[in-house]
Amino acid sequence: MRQKNENKIILKQWIRVFLLIIVIAVIVVSIVSIVKALNPKQAGREKLYSYNYTSNLNYKVYLKNNQFFTTPYIGMNKQYIASLIDHIDVDAVYNFQSTEELNYNYNYEIVATAKGLYQNTEGKDVEVWSKTYPIANQTNQSGTGKTFTINKNVQLDYNQYNEILTDFRNQFGLSIDARVDLSMKININAGLKNQNSEDLQTSNTMTLEIPLLQQTINIKPNYVNNGGDTVYKSASDEVEINISLLIFGIVLLVVSLIIFKILVKSLLAVTRKSEYVLALNKILKEYADIIAETHNMPDLEHYDVVNIKNFNDLVDVEEELHSPILYFEVRENIESVFVIVNNNTAYKFTLRESDFDHFNIQD
Repeated sequence: MRQKNENKIILKQWIRVFLLIIVIAVIVVSIVSIVKALNPKQAGREKLYSYNYTSNLNYKVYLKNNQFFTTPYIGMNKQYIASLIDHIDVDAVYNFQSTEELNYNYNYEIVATAKGLYQNTEGKDVEVWSKTYPIANQTNQSGTGKTFTINKNVQLDYNQYNEILTDFRNQFGLSIDARVDLSMKININAGLKNQNSEDLQTSNTMTLEIPLLQQTINIKPNYVNNGGDTVYKSASDEVEINISLLIFGIVLLVVSLIIFKILVKSLLAVTRKSEYVLALNKILKEYADIIAETHNMPDLEHYDVVNIKNFNDLVDVEEELHSPILYFEVRENIESVFVIVNNNTAYKFTLRESDFDHFNIQD
């Protein structure tokens, strides 16, 4: 019987936990509904198209005439002897692709920026001086379609910028680092074909960082090779709050919160009963040889009742008096009484379900 009661209580726990999970999910749905109702611009965004791009700066380092290298240039990602560099040949390539036909226009500029640098106390490079020199630029180029490609070849006179920073360092007597950044910046405006709006305004910059004032150098690319994004239709300023969705979300939230509170209270009550049953079963099992179960509550009216707070203390009394412990369950899964009667004294221990109330739940 005890085992059945315990299993029944555990089953009730799992049912309430399952219902609690469902209620939490409903609370989330109601909150999402309220947010959508209050933010119709975000909730109603319509996807127009997606786009992606690839970008690359491919370079060759051309050498001065010398007796050591048999080839006119050295390829990418090598270590280069600065005194042998004649110029750096760079192919800038940018490919754009959209999922829909667009009307687009773009322009680009390629610049070289000479920089004098020093390291601050945090180990970061700080510019002492910089100057930008135009290399190439493109006026607005327009077109229609899903793709376009920019392919531009330029040459960077390495020695020119090395001499500029050498003069700067010598003139001011500064111990600095230096480099020249070769950068290509592309600006794009686009919109769906046969529509007047330009939903896309974006730019992308590719840079090669080339050290100066050093005996050997390696060139560091500083850009993202590929990327993309999704373009959405701009929400109308006249879009109003979705009243029906808002009311639905609020009502659902209030109801679910009430049910949530009821379930939490009942779950705690069931957990408390489960702990009571476990404690009672343990007492009856461990002390079965000294406990006698009775079907009637002993009449203690004419006895001096000593209330015992701990069952182990009652066991000590039993060992001293050698009198059996009478057990009676006052209310199933709620309250049990253990009594030792000796002469005119009754030693009483009461086990209650409320003894396991770890939380004070207010109505």
